[in-house]
Amino acid sequence: MNDQGKYFRLFATLFFSFIGFIVFFILLLLGIKLFFGLLSYIPWFTYVYMLFLLMVPPAIFVTAYIVFFKRTTTHPSKPVRLFSYLLFSAVLLTWCAFLAIDMVSFFRHFYHEIGNYYVYNFYFLAGNMALLFFIGVIQALTTEKEKDWMEKAKGAN
Repeated sequence: MNDQGKYFRLFATLFFSFIGFIVFFILLLLGIKLFFGLLSYIPWFTYVYMLFLLMVPPAIFVTAYIVFFKRTTTHPSKPVRLFSYLLFSAVLLTWCAFLAIDMVSFFRHFYHEIGNYYVYNFYFLAGNMALLFFIGVIQALTTEKEKDWMEKAKGAN
């Protein structure tokens, strides 16, 4: 086969692959639009979706606090450990209370706006993020310095 035939076949393959990708992407988006458009006609799906949305922040933050809580047991400083336990316990109880209040509100009123629920309060979420970082920094600053790879190599000799 001559060189021009190879280049033409390569160009055609690339061109039609590009066009095929665009057509596939458009069909995928139309399919997703059709699928989610049909879901709005299923009344129970809205409830399941809102319950899922209400459970996302508590699932993320409670998991993070439980992981920190378990890791705190091996922390060398007792005052920092007690301070961390106190804060973790208070925040976990707050999450449970807010989730309970939101569940009662959900099943009584079923608000469509996520801003009506406490677990999506901006200040509450920002405070939780700040508290996670604050406790992480305190725990990191009160542990002994880890040896880097050079110090470990010097110690092995």
